[in-house]
Amino acid sequence: MDGSERIDMSVKKTKDFKGIKLGQFLLSGNIISKESLEKALQTHIKTNQMLGEILISMGVIDPLELKAVLEINKNIKSIQDALTLAAGIKKQLGSLLIQAGNITQQQLETALNIQKNTGEKLGSILVKLGYITENQLEALLLFQKNQSEKPYKINNLRLGKLLVTTELISEQQLEDALEEQKYSSAKIGDILVQKGYLSNTALSKALNLQNKLISALLTIILIFAPFITAQAADKTDIAVSGSTESHTALKIIYHTTEIEISSEDINRGYIELPSAAQLEIQNYNLSGYIVVFKGLSEPFREILIEGLDQEVKVTAEGAMTSQPYHGRDPLMVKLKYKIILSDNIKPGKYKLPLEISVSPLIFV
Repeated sequence: MDGSERIDMSVKKTKDFKGIKLGQFLLSGNIISKESLEKALQTHIKTNQMLGEILISMGVIDPLELKAVLEINKNIKSIQDALTLAAGIKKQLGSLLIQAGNITQQQLETALNIQKNTGEKLGSILVKLGYITENQLEALLLFQKNQSEKPYKINNLRLGKLLVTTELISEQQLEDALEEQKYSSAKIGDILVQKGYLSNTALSKALNLQNKLISALLTIILIFAPFITAQAADKTDIAVSGSTESHTALKIIYHTTEIEISSEDINRGYIELPSAAQLEIQNYNLSGYIVVFKGLSEPFREILIEGLDQEVKVTAEGAMTSQPYHGRDPLMVKLKYKIILSDNIKPGKYKLPLEISVSPLIFV
């Protein structure tokens, strides 16, 4: 382990946990898309406007849904909080992993078939198959244990509270339904519908939001799995603070800085560079990193870049794209350029004024 990667496994008080950034939480639960977050982050960088406000103005999240997310997120003051928020919301191990996006349905079926033949525990099989790590399994088992616990109080992830937060029902209507539930085996959502407080459509919407919030918690728990299991092993009323330095570094192996434009290129309107650049990216940030392109000017209109997770369109205003965490090993990236030429360009040699940089993806 070199100096650029420092993992702090020291035991600290719960208050030292820094919580989860809004963008990370929204993305973890698939509440917004990666593309929407990228666009919102670009606007945030330019205007310093709050991320939530930008996402609402973009129409990618409802204001009341954002309110529910913020209510949940502000209650995650420790890793243990993320675990205990699941209390009373039961799901099987396989379903949890599929929901978190860690395994596919096919992978689960493979593991279940092995379990049927061997009688081995499902979690152990998933670890042996390499679908999850030991730490992730232990963290999920802790999550499941909390699921079977009776909630200490109505928390913001419970369906009734979500319905109140999103203003689909009132506090009084929830209290009425909870009182009736004491003498019934019906689910709280069904009671609210039966009493005319809630439509089936609104109930489905709330259940969908609840599912996404659980997915966000699961993803966060799996990211922090090593620290959660270390905390459980300690068995004291303190939390383990684990952090890696948000370090991302770029080494440019080569980059085309000069090109020759022919009459044929001008007639075609563009020139293609199959091997325009090769980069070595070292990233320790679990949230991923941002690749930034800037400096493009005349006589080039735009550049379409392939080789990253998605195609990037670079104009005179520049461009940025977020990339996921690929592990600690250096990642070699080969870029292909399609350079769109301006109308007034003439044959000859030109400097290609394109700068490339990277930085850790920090959610706001």
